[in-house]
Amino acid sequence: MARPCLSKLDTWGNYEHRVMDVCAVALNLLCREDGLSSEEVDINRKLYFLIHRARKVLHAKNMGLPSPPFFDANNCPDADDEERATREGTRPDLTFAFYDDQEADPDRSAKFFVVECKRLGLPSGSWVFNKNYIRQGVNRFIKPECGYGKSAKSGAMIGYIQSMRPPDILAEVNKEGEQNELPMIGLSGTWSEDGVSHLEQSLTRSQILPKSFHLHHIWADLRRRTARN
Repeated sequence: MARPCLSKLDTWGNYEHRVMDVCAVALNLLCREDGLSSEEVDINRKLYFLIHRARKVLHAKNMGLPSPPFFDANNCPDADDEERATREGTRPDLTFAFYDDQEADPDRSAKFFVVECKRLGLPSGSWVFNKNYIRQGVNRFIKPECGYGKSAKSGAMIGYIQSMRPPDILAEVNKEGEQNELPMIGLSGTWSEDGVSHLEQSLTRSQILPKSFHLHHIWADLRRRTARN
């Protein structure tokens, strides 16, 4: 069998697929954890270790990742920025990185798949989760001062469902998205009770390249797993 032409291999697409698989397996493991903290930072930390376990499972099937993600780390410099940019002071929850050896310019060979995590459900005091999923989550992939996913074709949002029915959450999230002039987030497949559901969104970014950006959404149903702190 002829070997594939390296120039035609989709290195980003292959890495994106692996990241999404690892995240899905890790989130399914998260959905089996009892007594989870309700705090986002604690859930993120738990997820970080579950990513290691998921990677080991998938590595045995030649589907894992070559390295662990950065956790709560600053955005890395981008080759298009001649000096330190504001975005370098912002911190995505998870950043998956690899070297693309097909990239001709070594300054652009480091590639980053960014994942941002947010809680979903009923508000907690003045913090309205479903609105802030857009305001403090999706918008970070669009606003240049945050610049999540700059120079990347895609990224992901992880949603931790702590209360409310998922379809009702999606309706509220999309209502906020519409008010921010964002395309609708659409369910891919069906809702998974006590499991992981996949959603998709295609964004156009006027001030960040590439302008066409695909945002994956992975929502984990933790309603029966979260301790009432």
